[in-house]
Amino acid sequence: MKLAIAMSGGVDSSVAAKILSDEGHQVCGLFLKLWSDPTCKIEKENRCCDYEALEDARKVAAKLNIPFYVINARDEFKKEVVNYFLDRYKNLQTPNPCIVCNDKIKFGLLLKRALEIGCKKLATGHYARIKDAGNPKSETRNPKKLEARSYKLKAGIDKSKDQSYMLYHLTQNQLSRVLFPLGEITKSQVRKLAVEWDLPVKEKPESQEICFFGDKDYRTFSRRHLEKKYFLPGDIVDSNGNVIGRHDGLINYTVGQRKGISQELKNPRTKEPKNHYQCHSELISESQRSRNEFGMTDKNKEPLYVVGFDVKKNQLIVGADKEIYQKEMMVGDLNWVDRLKNARTKGLKNIKVKIRYRHEAVPCEILNYRSKNCHCEESATRQSDSNLLVVFDQPQRAITPGQSAVFYVGDEVVGGGIIEN
Repeated sequence: MKLAIAMSGGVDSSVAAKILSDEGHQVCGLFLKLWSDPTCKIEKENRCCDYEALEDARKVAAKLNIPFYVINARDEFKKEVVNYFLDRYKNLQTPNPCIVCNDKIKFGLLLKRALEIGCKKLATGHYARIKDAGNPKSETRNPKKLEARSYKLKAGIDKSKDQSYMLYHLTQNQLSRVLFPLGEITKSQVRKLAVEWDLPVKEKPESQEICFFGDKDYRTFSRRHLEKKYFLPGDIVDSNGNVIGRHDGLINYTVGQRKGISQELKNPRTKEPKNHYQCHSELISESQRSRNEFGMTDKNKEPLYVVGFDVKKNQLIVGADKEIYQKEMMVGDLNWVDRLKNARTKGLKNIKVKIRYRHEAVPCEILNYRSKNCHCEESATRQSDSNLLVVFDQPQRAITPGQSAVFYVGDEVVGGGIIEN
């Protein structure tokens, strides 16, 4: 079979390419050139596709003796991923650009390019699995009238590397054209195979930071690309509305944030807050944690966390750790991996949800489902105008608008959406 493999110059995609080549497939490598921030003085190229990554991918392709192509996706990446990232932050949400990149770029644009050059499927180095559920009832009743096959998206075998959370946007059409060669093996096995096969990238470390800017903090990046009105200073208040300090722009904070809160509280002598960027990069020592805003020691003082925002008053609301726990959340911009019919009925009593990538899936219940345009089983799986009310069995900490909520039944991804509140 003629297959395309997305090659990033990393260990995972290189091992995946080798596996497919050894299986006898006609494999070609595809490398994406993505947008990088031209105003960043630290690093000018996108970390995922800089010159070193390109050369590493090219070396692996040469060793495997497979064709290698570079695809320019700078404009599409800027439009679909970077602009989305900035727009979400403008609305005081915390986005996950990697999920959008998977949806719009890797399994959108790249898959399309792979099919255009005659490939039957696109493979990537993601740690996830795709299972063909078939359609046994249809096959036994009338083989001549087979219904569309059903595909399941499942977590990778290596729980420490599982990336199924990042892939909940995949549709049945995409799943039928995608391969994940690493889903059944562990990262340690991948490393061993890279050494055994003497791949050029066998000792290359991983990069898990946001790829399109080199700054250590997204706030520095956003300041270069957003208007000054998004960084207007205002009051820090507690949950009772008492003013206890100053902030230098609501956009600089996210729900549950601890760093930078106590250090920013105004000095009673100068009435001025410390510089946010200096504060944010400092680690909070135990002595700092035990000091109040006036510099006096108070061992009983609780650390403060971001609880929410009052946009009209431009106030940052902070409180104790117990105040950032929620029993429920609203989720919108939904995508069901399976057909809507199955997503509604399959094991919802046993459903669990992840509220962030490294968060453990926790039991929940979906109490409310509504859709303006979706009234039949044959409707599309994507429902941007639908939303769910999700109630947790136990309150969860720091539910963050803009992050993805991904629903699981066992190790199968049912679907997901964006946390609204």
